[in-house]
Amino acid sequence: MEETTMAQYTSQFKIQIAKEVLKARTYAEVSKKYGINRSDLKRWANDYEKYGELAFEEDGPQKFQEQKIRNLERQLAELQEENDILKKATAYFSKRNL
Repeated sequence: MEETTMAQYTSQFKIQIAKEVLKARTYAEVSKKYGINRSDLKRWANDYEKYGELAFEEDGPQKFQEQKIRNLERQLAELQEENDILKKATAYFSKRNL
């Protein structure tokens, strides 16, 4: 029985291929050009769309999620601050009109 070895591709290569697939090239075209299985191409393209440049790094998806959480927490803090300012402005102007 022959042993098949799975090709190891660098993260930069996967990013390059994912970008090619996403630039309206067909999976069949890219698969034929590089000799890569279509299912791998689909997975790489989906991962790249979901996680961007972190998709193929070790712990990349986790880092992406952590980064997204930090951004959302920052955005929440900004919105809470804006809401507090609006509440104070509303209170100020409602007293002034009495």
